[in-house]
Amino acid sequence: MSFSPLPLLGPHIAVLLGSAGAFFGIQQLTHRFGPSCSKSWNGFDDRIKNGVASHVVSMAHALIIIPLALHAVKSDILARDPVFGYDRFVGNVLAISSGYFIWDTIDSLRYSTLGFVVHGACCLAVYLFSFRPFLAGFGPPFLLWELSTPLLNIHWFMDKLGLSTTYPTFFLINALAFMLVFFLARIVYGGYESMVFFHVMWTRRHEIPLHLHLIYCIGNLSLNALNWLWFSKMVKKMLARVSGDDKPVSESKRAARTNKMSPSEKQSLLEVSTPTSVSEDKMESTNGRQFKQTLSLPADPPSPNVSTSRKTSEGW
Repeated sequence: MSFSPLPLLGPHIAVLLGSAGAFFGIQQLTHRFGPSCSKSWNGFDDRIKNGVASHVVSMAHALIIIPLALHAVKSDILARDPVFGYDRFVGNVLAISSGYFIWDTIDSLRYSTLGFVVHGACCLAVYLFSFRPFLAGFGPPFLLWELSTPLLNIHWFMDKLGLSTTYPTFFLINALAFMLVFFLARIVYGGYESMVFFHVMWTRRHEIPLHLHLIYCIGNLSLNALNWLWFSKMVKKMLARVSGDDKPVSESKRAARTNKMSPSEKQSLLEVSTPTSVSEDKMESTNGRQFKQTLSLPADPPSPNVSTSRKTSEGW
């Protein structure tokens, strides 16, 4: 008798592979049509171009997955058994996100740091494990953490395309809206769903292997801690912005500022600059000089490390 670690993946494999292929395609199309969409494109370095493409993919995933997750949370099957239950529609929803995390992991290997690689790989593993199945009932609720992602991407695009200073009021309103949605979706709703998650894991503890119990519970606690950390940083940044200590400076103006300098002035800046270990989402590099990003919001808040499913603990 053959053994399959993911017995329910088969019916969803086409959706998963199609999703991954679509996100890679969106990334390539962004690079292809970037110059036509923005006059500033050719002035960006490769890191910024790759960042734009990555945020376009992130936006596409969020806009697709949010309405699907809103529908998936209504599953009666998973409401009855959130631990070992299985719903075919929810399986397709999680297959789409699994495809996204295939893209995310490979993209992070090419362009980002080890931390983002590990994050993408862990999310991929958790969503794939939903096809065992396991914890399907908590997949859709935690996908709703992505509710704040579109607003975050708008913030990022405005900063990179030089629109933060052209439309400063909208830029600020969008940032405030992002913080509000982030708080409601991740801190309030996410916190509530986490409490439900821990309650279910405790009441069903005799059906769940100890190692899975520890991995999922520790992962959930870590993600909630990261959400609180990111939110505290955003609040501090916003307070500094309101008090006038942080003025908007667009990416295009940053580039223009250094491009107007003579070679000797640029060299002087390079000689006196002191590298610091600051997140790439808070510091942007232009021609060798580092500038703080306006109202630095985290470019990629942690994605939910939760998965899907049915069946008892036999065969783990």
